[in-house]
Amino acid sequence: MSSRASSLRRPLTTLWLLALLSGIAWRAELELRTGWASLQWIGQFHWAIPAGVLAFILWVLSVTRVQRPWAFAATLLVYSTAAYVIVGRLLMTAFGRVILLGDEGMDAIARRIGIEKLVNFLLIALLPLTFGLLCRLFGVRVRLLPVLASAILFMLSWPLAAHAFYFVEQRGTPGDPIHALKSGYVIPLLILSLGFPLLRARRRAELSFNA
Repeated sequence: MSSRASSLRRPLTTLWLLALLSGIAWRAELELRTGWASLQWIGQFHWAIPAGVLAFILWVLSVTRVQRPWAFAATLLVYSTAAYVIVGRLLMTAFGRVILLGDEGMDAIARRIGIEKLVNFLLIALLPLTFGLLCRLFGVRVRLLPVLASAILFMLSWPLAAHAFYFVEQRGTPGDPIHALKSGYVIPLLILSLGFPLLRARRRAELSFNA
């Protein structure tokens, strides 16, 4: 029983370490390259991103049992590259919108931009759903409920990280999503939410294997 519990705890521990180190690497690179006060980090290439993605893919391969691991790895690389480009554009649109004077009132314009930002973040929340579908295509036994929970956690990661950043560092305004990303606080939460369904799939596979 103790060996089984240990084997189940190990993927969770490594996922936590991966998530924390990815967030720290992003923040360290941002601080060293541009500093907190600079806006030059926006749109720049950050080495912490591909490093974190590759580490997460290796973690996925280590906790899943698929018949074609190399094909799975190659597909994950292509998928993550496409996701990086699409999510980057969505974030640039969400954070880059400004209020322009026009025929509408300021409140109406602000409300419309707020709706557009919400739509962009909802589109970003499709990432866990498509990732779960991809895992299913390669035979990973992820179920719908954990994948839906992953998408919800993926969405909640942004306000949670923004409030955590303000509480810890007392900068900016409470709930500002751009500070959730800039500070790196959101990165561990996003990684944990993506990996959560795979932990459940591994647990079922190991219990059925050991039964």
